[in-house]
Formats: sequence, C-alpha cells, structure tokens
Amino acid sequence: MAWIRFPRFTQAVNVFNPKLFDNLSLAAFLAWVGLGSDALSSSAYGPPEIYYALKGHEYLSVVLAIGIPLSVFIIAAGYKQVIALFPGGGGGYHTASTLLGRKAGLVSGSALIVDYILTAAISVASGTEALLSILPAHWYQERIYLDVVILLFLVFINLRGMKESIKVLLPIFMGFILTHILVLGWGLMSHVGDVPQIVDHTVAGAKHDSMQYGWLFIIALIFRAFSLGGGTYTGLEAVANGVHIMREPRVQTGQRAMTYLAVSLSLVAGSLIFLYLMYDVHGHEGQTLNAVLYNAITHGWHLDGIDYGQYAVLFTLLTEGLLLYIAANTGIITAPIIMANMAVDRWLPERFSYLSDRFVSRNGILLIGAASIAILLATGGHVGVLVVLYSINVFITFTLTMAGLTHHWSASRATESRWLIKLAVSVAGFIVSASILAITIFEKFDQGGWFTLLVTGIVIVLSYRIYRHYKSLSKITEDLDETMMDVVPEGLEPGAPLPMDPRGATAVFFVSRFDGLGLHTLLTAHRMVGDFVKNYVFLLAGIVGQGEFKGVKAIEELKVYVEAEAAQYVAFCQSEGMAATWFATYATDRIQAMEELAKVAIRYFPQSIFFAGRIIDTPYQTPFWGLLHDEVSFIIQDRLQHDGFSMMIIPVHVRGIPSQPPRIALPISMPENLVLIQGDDKGEEVRGGDEKAAVQPS
Repeated sequence: MAWIRFPRFTQAVNVFNPKLFDNLSLAAFLAWVGLGSDALSSSAYGPPEIYYALKGHEYLSVVLAIGIPLSVFIIAAGYKQVIALFPGGGGGYHTASTLLGRKAGLVSGSALIVDYILTAAISVASGTEALLSILPAHWYQERIYLDVVILLFLVFINLRGMKESIKVLLPIFMGFILTHILVLGWGLMSHVGDVPQIVDHTVAGAKHDSMQYGWLFIIALIFRAFSLGGGTYTGLEAVANGVHIMREPRVQTGQRAMTYLAVSLSLVAGSLIFLYLMYDVHGHEGQTLNAVLYNAITHGWHLDGIDYGQYAVLFTLLTEGLLLYIAANTGIITAPIIMANMAVDRWLPERFSYLSDRFVSRNGILLIGAASIAILLATGGHVGVLVVLYSINVFITFTLTMAGLTHHWSASRATESRWLIKLAVSVAGFIVSASILAITIFEKFDQGGWFTLLVTGIVIVLSYRIYRHYKSLSKITEDLDETMMDVVPEGLEPGAPLPMDPRGATAVFFVSRFDGLGLHTLLTAHRMVGDFVKNYVFLLAGIVGQGEFKGVKAIEELKVYVEAEAAQYVAFCQSEGMAATWFATYATDRIQAMEELAKVAIRYFPQSIFFAGRIIDTPYQTPFWGLLHDEVSFIIQDRLQHDGFSMMIIPVHVRGIPSQPPRIALPISMPENLVLIQGDDKGEEVRGGDEKAAVQPS
C-alpha cells in the first residue's frame, strides 16, 4: 500500500473525524435548552388564555391545573415512542410518512414548517412587547424595527452553528428557570394552607353549575379552555424532530431531554393556572396576567426598607421576554431540519438538504428567517393577530403522529410484548390532540384560522408539484440509465493495472454515480478527444447532507457507496482498454468539494481537460429549474476557465436517445488505482491501490 502526501487545498471540515459528532451533538441538558424553550415560553400566553376562557367559572382552574400536566405527559410519552422508533430524527414528519404514508407525511411536514415560521414571528413579537413594557412608552412605536433586528441576529447566530447559538442563549434560559422556581415556588408555599378552602370552593362550584347547566356544559367548558390555551403545548415535538443532533446514545438522550421538557412545562404551566385562582388575579390594562400574578406574589417582599419584590418582578418578566426570543430561535433551528428531511424525500428543492461547513441547513435558516420577517412586517408585529394564526398547525402534526403510533402498535400486537400499554398511550394522545385541533379550528376559523389553513394548503400543493417534477425527471434518468447500461459488459471487474502517464493529456470527469449521464458524458468526450488523451480520471464528491449527517455509520456508508460507484467507472474504462483512476472527497459544500477535486487532478495531471454532463431538453425544464436543481457545474466551469483550464459541459439530450450507443475499444490496459482524499488536521492523504501503479506528481 503506497501513501502519498500533498498539501491541503481547502479548510473544509474533516467529516471522518471521529470526534466531529461528539463536538457538534447536544447532551440532554443542552437539547432541553435549545429545543425546549418554545414550549416553556408558551407560559407567557398559553395559561392566561386558558384562565380567560373560564371567565365566571374560575374554580375549574383546579381541574385544568391537574389536566395540563397530565395531557403534557401523555403527548410527551407519545413522542418518546417516536424518538425510539426514529432515532435519526424527523419527529412527526417521519412518523406520519412511515406509519401513515407519504401524503400524510407531506401534510405533517408542511404544517410544521408553517408552524415554526409563525413560532419565530410570534415569539419575537411577544418578547419585544414584554421587554418594551418596562421601557418608556415611545419605544413601543418602534417595536417592529426591533423585531426585525432580533430576527436577523437569531439568523446570524444560527448560521454560526447549532451549539454556538444555544450557548449564547443558555444564561437567559437558566435565568427564566431560576426566577420562576423562586417566584412560583414562593407563591405556592406561602399559601399552601389555602388549598383545602380552594378544593371546597371547587366542589361547591361544580355542584352549582351541574345543577344549573348540567355536566355536559362543564365538560365542554373544560375542553374549550384546553383548546384556546393550545399554545401551551406547542414545542413538545421539537425534541423528537431534532433527536439526530443529540449525543449518543441518541434514544436515551432524546427521551431524557423530553422528560426534562415535560416536567418543566408541567410545573410552570400547572402552577400558573393554580396560582391565578389562588391569588384571584384579574387582567389589568397595560399588564399581562402573569405580571399581575408576579406582583401579587412578591407584594411585601421588603428588607431594610428596600422593596425587593419589584426587582424580582422586573427580572422575572425580563427573563420571560428573553425566553420568547429563545423560542423564536427554536423555530429557526428546527424548521430547517424538517425542510431538510422533506428535501431528502424530494418534497422540497434538494438544496434544502445541504449542510454548510458549520453543519447547519443554511438555505433553510435563511428562508425561515426571511418568511418570519415578512409575516412580522405584514401583521405589524401585533401579537393579537399572530396568535390566532399559529396554534392550529402543531396540532395537525400531533394528531397525525398519534394516529400513526396507534396504527403501528395495533399492527405490532404479535411482535411487541408491551404493545397494549404503548397503544393506550398513543390512543390517549390521539384523543387529546384531535379534540384540541377540532375545537381550535372551530373557535378560531373566522379569526385567522382560515388563513393558516390556506397557507398550509399552499405549501402542500407546491411541495406536491415539486415532488411530481423530481419523480418525472427520475423516470427520464432511469430510462437514460437503462439505455446506456447496454454498453456495460456483464460481470464488469477491473483487470491488470497499467501505470498512468502524469505528463500526458488527461480527460477529467465530474460524476456523481455510475449512471447513464456519466457514461454518456464519457463516451461523448472520448469521441471528441480520445485520439490524444492518455488518462481518464473520475472525480466524485460525497456530499454530506441532512440524510447523511446522522452519525459516523452514515458517513462510512456514504464512503463505501462512492468508492463502489467510482470503481465501476474504472472497471468500465479498463474493459475498453483505457487507463483510468478516480479521486473522491467528502464535504458538506458541493462547490468547495468539486474545486478541491479539480486542484488534486491538476496537481497529478497538469494537462487536464475537464468534462461534466447536463441533461437538457426535458419537458420538465421550467423557469423554476434553477431553484430545483444545483447547477454548480457552470460555477466550476467559470472558475477553471479563469485559472486557464478547459472545461466542457456536455449536453445530454434525453429525447431520441439511441437504443445502442456506440461502443469504444482501445487496446490499452489500465491500473487498479483507487484514490481517496481524506482530510485531517495535518494535511491530506492519498491511498493508492497498487504501489507500482501509484500516481506520482510531475
């Protein structure tokens, strides 16, 4: 085995670094911080909506204070099942796609994308209003500009990387947790003696209303309050959606993070509902219900003549407002993950599955940020308008997820020992989610719910058309593959190696896999330059996108696949008597990877002529072709030509493909020379398959 070293040409991250995923992945605590803030921040507007819905029947707060934690744990238990079934991430989208079918997954994924866009918008708007309430009044008129600035800042830090964004926001999250433990805990402990009286009042109220209105009225009122406060539950799915970015073992880490989230949300939301009743709070103009409650709890907090209560309220509201910004960050983190998974399944343009060198879905982050800013500008940043838009979509996903789990455990009775318990959890989750969804649509349809459903429907239709485009194009490329494979001999295997001529003219091909497009490009180029070309080199870029960024195993599987495809090109050239080799690299950026490969080819074969194939003249080449397809070959062509090298993009006409493409034959043997570019911190290494045939730089 010959090893040849050459200088590093780029600063790309080494995707084979065994410590990479540990460095980028999140422990359960950081996952709770980064993905759980959406749910916790909903305590700023979810519980108040529930309490307002009980107007005149506030005694039912006791029932809801118990019911909210119960329903949270039911939904969380369902999503723990999702984490166990789909440790690669995707959450509700993958659950619906796998267990209910692709179309159900499309609906679930589209609903989640719209939900997270609205989550980012409403969270920033709510956070800004909370912070401006402690500033001079004239600042309020400028809130929309602050909203936009905050969203731009969140987009920027997320482009810097997942862990970096979470570390920036960690102090805020912990401040929220500590202040609410202090204030809410004090509120409960200082009035614990009032609990028997509250229970008696609840029983008396229930008896009175049951006699006057009937038990059906009480049940309907409870469900209505649950539904109008449905924003309390948003964010529970975020952990399951992002489990692929968690530290190994992922299932245990994800389930632990989900437990942290369920416990913290239950304690905060349940305590708030109970304390509203315990302190008999009512809304005051210019103050949120939570602000009124915090003032009531801290009233009398004096020490040495200093009113510490007002400072406690100020700091509590400050952390609450800032936590809403973290919730917006959760939307910006999680929506691109959903979009990337949908892009892998061809529902969205393939560029949304690409990762940047920071291992984030850059295209998705930019789109979500832009869409959130557009919604803020369109609504003027008014929370009252935004709140009726966003609470429906998450329950569409909840309902489909629980329905999928119900179907799965029902069908797994013969193979799953604990199927009955898991089925009971999923059925309970389905009943809770479907009930809240139905009531929310009914209650909020004419208040903006119709607009949310319309936007979600548009996303579904567009995604389906994109899928149809890719599917139709796949049929064309499959036909091309089938036709071109007629030139490939059966039982294709490499033969005896032949040393290549580094000083000779070399045809270099950018290919992605051993397919009809690559073969057509090779045959066409050979007819053009075969008389003087001495070497044939194939460049393959293994792109690590969302589908591959699942761990070391997925990266290794990508490497095996790329090497196998490259070896087939070499074997085919050998069968035709052509000297050939290949180079491959693995990266997250396609253009950077192709540039790196071109520099390697030029170093070893200075007389290189580059080729790439491109399918044209398809009936599906719409004006939106550039959005749906990565035309990086033109970018590489411009850069190579600028450096003085020739590159030709060979058009492949899919109409009228000859049934028997011309065969080529030259009496030349070739080497079995497999070359791998693998980055590390010290430089690049090339592995040669045969020491005598190893390519040496000229």
